[in-house]
Amino acid sequence: MERVRFRGGSLSGTYLCVPEDAPPFVRKEVSLEFNREYGFQRWYSQLKRLQRYGNLFPGVFPRLLAYGMDSGLAYFDLEYIADSVTAHEFLMTTSDTNAIDRFFRALLDTMNQMHKVELPSTRGPIDLYIHEEIEQRMSACIDNDRFRAFIAPGYLYFNGEKVPGLASVLDEYKAMATRCYRNTTETFTHGNLTLENILYQPTVNRIVFIDPYEENIIDSVLAEYSQIYQSSNSLYELYNARAPEVAGQAVELRVEPSMGLAYFDACFTDFVQGRHDAYDLSMIKLFEISQYARMLPFKMEIDQDKMLFFYGLGSYLFHLLRENASAP
Repeated sequence: MERVRFRGGSLSGTYLCVPEDAPPFVRKEVSLEFNREYGFQRWYSQLKRLQRYGNLFPGVFPRLLAYGMDSGLAYFDLEYIADSVTAHEFLMTTSDTNAIDRFFRALLDTMNQMHKVELPSTRGPIDLYIHEEIEQRMSACIDNDRFRAFIAPGYLYFNGEKVPGLASVLDEYKAMATRCYRNTTETFTHGNLTLENILYQPTVNRIVFIDPYEENIIDSVLAEYSQIYQSSNSLYELYNARAPEVAGQAVELRVEPSMGLAYFDACFTDFVQGRHDAYDLSMIKLFEISQYARMLPFKMEIDQDKMLFFYGLGSYLFHLLRENASAP
């Protein structure tokens, strides 16, 4: 059986499998021995979410075909979505605004299938979210000599600009999040809705979500929007595709969005700003910043330069939010 590895994935591998006598399928596999907390546990959460969502939202996620273990690896097999590209690839290679508008409407329609379900909640979960998704993730890296030395001075230089390190202003982050987290309604979410986790079939205008993520603490549309912004505003995929320069307290890497990505970001911003107040908009930014803390242990395992760079990017984004006089 022919196997071709897809790009992406931190501690797991995703492959296009082409049997000689059966249709192609996608296999995602992970070690049952190494990095279980950030490897197998995350893989398992995706499996369970795909299993449930396949029944709750038919057609929104690839069909789960099988799962099990083989030679020390856990695996699950998914429907192969032919003639598709990731939303990020589409927006990086498309300048046709009509085509982007068509994609954007399909994305909103697909998200709405999940987000129209409202689950009442309270303001209390934000404290748990910050503890688990920011404090614990940074604590998981504190035994790493490079990370500990990088955060110790309390400041860093991001692309030449001096900013406070996120760890040094975390109390301020907490206070702002506690103040802004007023829209407490939760919903069904993808959990990691970056543009690289959205497949698009342009010929049929179909959106399919891949690689959902279970460990979210808060399932909010605000957090979901922040992950799209992680791609379109803070340019995660563009940064992640290249190697940063790290020297002392300085991290350096400069990228530019394509016209299509910038146009999509403007459309998405118009959509979000037309539906949310200043507290929600600041909370979306706070969730966007948190995405760069959440990923730190994964980056530590595979690329320590990127661990330091994305800590710097999260710190820079919070610096911008603090400097914004319109923030509540």
